[in-house]
Amino acid sequence: MQSNRPSAAPDYLTYPKRFTAYKWYKPLLVTLLAGVIYFGFSLVLMIFCYVLAANQGIDFQQLAASGYDNLDAYSVLGALLSLGSIAIAIPALMLGNRIINYRSFSSYSSTRGGFNYAIFFKCFAASLITVVLPIVVISLITTQERGAVRFSTLGFIFCTVLVPLQCCAEEYVFRGHLMQMFGSWIKFPVIPIILQTVFFAAAHPYNVTGVISVGIMGLVLGICAFITKGLESSCALHIANNMTAFYLSGFGIGGVKTNVEITDLISVVIFIGLYLAFIIFADKKLGWFNKIKKDDAAEFNAKKAARAAQK
Repeated sequence: MQSNRPSAAPDYLTYPKRFTAYKWYKPLLVTLLAGVIYFGFSLVLMIFCYVLAANQGIDFQQLAASGYDNLDAYSVLGALLSLGSIAIAIPALMLGNRIINYRSFSSYSSTRGGFNYAIFFKCFAASLITVVLPIVVISLITTQERGAVRFSTLGFIFCTVLVPLQCCAEEYVFRGHLMQMFGSWIKFPVIPIILQTVFFAAAHPYNVTGVISVGIMGLVLGICAFITKGLESSCALHIANNMTAFYLSGFGIGGVKTNVEITDLISVVIFIGLYLAFIIFADKKLGWFNKIKKDDAAEFNAKKAARAAQK
């Protein structure tokens, strides 16, 4: 008797090893090439923004100042520098992977046949309920005096477009590339998840409480990607969280700060914990992450074999 139950998607952490061209060192080569390409893209972006700033009489050094207290994601130039400089990691990783060409780029997205937008939007709706809504309500209640609106009209548009790209870039780099790289080397899933968490937290210049907060976020994002065997749920939470922070700050309700308070840490633990609980429920009870659109590895391997046969 044939079962109608869909076959389980392959494990996300070890997925690179399903590609016949995989060798243990190839993810490292992708890392190196993507890093060099990213540096080149960053240099071009910096020069472009410097020229624009000079033409508009804007102090570029102040605009490019590091640290979240000086962060400007509310003007066109500020958004390009603070958000666009991270978003360009996506094409850098794509090109690095394309040059090494040992796996399809869609295999970073999931083991279910690429990025599934239906799953993403369902997870995004869940993040709005479990994370965004309570944070906005608490912010509105606790903010005694609102600041000035920091957005320019174009700045708001650029922020709205670039924040999702910035978040997805971090997901592809940390939860996609790094976590799968470590997962292809290390047998125990908990270690790759923790390693990517450490790198993710170290990449954010907060105070100790802030680094812990980011570390918890990175851990939850890694667990979400592991459970759902893809990046849709982690991208959804990351985008919802960052959009909320930038919108609240841009409209004068709170701000993005280097020094994160303990109350903010507690909020992160509670609300993203609720989101993680829902993702586990959606996986176990609703079967959101069972459907496999295609087998990326089998398709890629077949094309590789066909090319080799023609030579």
